[in-house]
Amino acid sequence: MSVREVSNPASALGEAIGKLLERMLIQGLQDTVSNRGCYIGPGKLENGSGTKYQIDGVVSDAEGNPVILVDPKYIRYKKHNRDKGSWLCVAHLNLRKHHPSIRKSIAILTGRWSRPSVAMIQSFGVQVFEVPFEKFVQQLSLYDIDFDWAEKDRAAAVEAWHKFCQLALEDHEAIGREIIADIIGPVKRAVADTLDTDISSMPRRINEVEIMLKTTSDEMYVSTYSQVNDAIQALLKLVADRPDVTDFLR
Repeated sequence: MSVREVSNPASALGEAIGKLLERMLIQGLQDTVSNRGCYIGPGKLENGSGTKYQIDGVVSDAEGNPVILVDPKYIRYKKHNRDKGSWLCVAHLNLRKHHPSIRKSIAILTGRWSRPSVAMIQSFGVQVFEVPFEKFVQQLSLYDIDFDWAEKDRAAAVEAWHKFCQLALEDHEAIGREIIADIIGPVKRAVADTLDTDISSMPRRINEVEIMLKTTSDEMYVSTYSQVNDAIQALLKLVADRPDVTDFLR
């Protein structure tokens, strides 16, 4: 790979590694997905208001319906936690609301993610797998690339970018595979478990029910219940004057 001069070598290297990990993850999941009649690849999905979100890994069924979102997110500096974490939460939530075929959201958080950001993402129903920043430093050091430079050390970033560009494609892929080596197995199992689960067993597996109510005054009320029956009873209180609805829900 020839060296491409860039204005921001730190950003360019981060983007290149992010794309590399995305490619290695999709390759690593390919057999698990295809053996179950599905396929995986980058996708641009639209929510109910017309906003489109680019998702790095979308597992789709034979009819093209999205079933699982697999989103790797790399950050080098913790100051980017809030922006990337918030985007991931909003994107996945909006897409799950608009595409009922989506049964699981997975985030592969690589780099320097803070505990509060990870907890926030998990609170939105996203399953998280983490690769620490130290894993990047360790693997790149095997190729004489210093990846642990100070934020304003442009000279170190330029040197790291140049050395990375001079590596062969085989070296890039070896780096990517080693960086995700500890998590690719658990991610494959999570994907396989979702695709292998009979959707008809859903009632027996419900752990929590969340109801979101929107009023004509643009108010929003969210309630959580541990039992399906409790959620139904709460809804019935809103239609006490509609016995026909009560009969329907029995």
